[in-house]
Amino acid sequence: YYTVFLSIVKFSKASKADKDNTDNSEKGGYEALSHAKQGYTMKVCESCFNTERQMIILAGMGENGVLYAVRDFEHSYCDAYLHNKLKMSGVCIPFIEPMPEYEITEKPVVENRGLWTWGHVIYDYRRYLDNMSKWKMNIVTIWNDYAPVNAREIVDYAHSRGIKVVWGYTWCWGESVDPTNKEDLEKWTKRVMDTYETQYAGTGADGIYFQTFTETSNTTIDGLSISDLVVKWVNHIGGKMLEKYPDLWINFGLHATSVKDEYKKLSGVDPRVNITWEDAGCFPYGYDPKIIENFQQTLDLTSKISNLRGDTEDFGAVLKGMINLDWSAFENQKGPFILGEAKQSFVKSRAREKEALWKYVQTYWLKNLEYVQNTIKAVNDNNPKKVSIEALVEDGLWEENMWLPVTLFAELLWNPYRPLEELVAKVMLASDSYLA
Repeated sequence: YYTVFLSIVKFSKASKADKDNTDNSEKGGYEALSHAKQGYTMKVCESCFNTERQMIILAGMGENGVLYAVRDFEHSYCDAYLHNKLKMSGVCIPFIEPMPEYEITEKPVVENRGLWTWGHVIYDYRRYLDNMSKWKMNIVTIWNDYAPVNAREIVDYAHSRGIKVVWGYTWCWGESVDPTNKEDLEKWTKRVMDTYETQYAGTGADGIYFQTFTETSNTTIDGLSISDLVVKWVNHIGGKMLEKYPDLWINFGLHATSVKDEYKKLSGVDPRVNITWEDAGCFPYGYDPKIIENFQQTLDLTSKISNLRGDTEDFGAVLKGMINLDWSAFENQKGPFILGEAKQSFVKSRAREKEALWKYVQTYWLKNLEYVQNTIKAVNDNNPKKVSIEALVEDGLWEENMWLPVTLFAELLWNPYRPLEELVAKVMLASDSYLA
């Protein structure tokens, strides 16, 4: 009874007026896709071939656009729309019974949407990436002491799911270093380059991520400003990397605790380098989703840093308030390892252990969701050139359960301007969104 069309839509160049009039609203017609990166149109209607039948059109601007149309056909239409349309009167079984007509054109507000994690706490990388893809996330940053031996396989699998992989490794984070010492700078420049070339360059990844010496509440080292020192280090090491690898996407993980009083100095970071901000205030930057004191200060800082370098700004943020590593039991990796190939019995058992913690996180994400929404909107309203926002989810067993806070986060990144009650309803009605 149904004909389903999956297609990639191609357009001729549109006028500036067309571009300016393109938004994220439920606007019919394929013209709205012309400038919508990753955008799609979904339509359920009477078949043009047989009026007694229906057809479903899932059209995207590219492969990811088509994928997102499929994902939202499941979540937005089959799960949410049909339930809301029919209310308590009954259930429409898709493809078996006549389906209500429907049309929507959408695109993501945030270009890069995903998760940040240490690699050794991904226990099943295939299901982890599958679940990210189901919620239209398209980037994962994986931090390691050593590159996994199956790094190339992971990247290839991620790409098959429309997900970019960024490998994270230290540029002196967690190690003894004197940022005021020129010899230390040269030593780390060589080490950073060697690590990239021997461990990551051949993996097919989409970028690298690093941290330095900013994870501290101090603002100076030996009387010198950490802001000044880190700009010098990032530009020196990053410059050497980009001199040899000009197309490499470098992401600088910056802890705001040591620089926020002098945040303007970070405008001196090479505009070719992404700045990914952490710890820029209370929730959603803070670890506890219950703590929202001084949120206005957090929001004000977000507005200032999200367009720090003007038209060249490559802005990133790692938001928190979910599940993170237990640092009291943490041990560094001893060498190369196989990532994400644990037994399913272990994965299921560990997921049960996390249930109570996720219930706490879930409670306060629902209560304080508007603070996440306002933070993402503040970033977008400042119109940086490029935006990447990820959630810190470490040892959270995302591969086993698509926990509600993460699915809410993913939908907020797609469109933070949607009314929260509508967004929450969509996520809660999704058959694969998991409530602890």
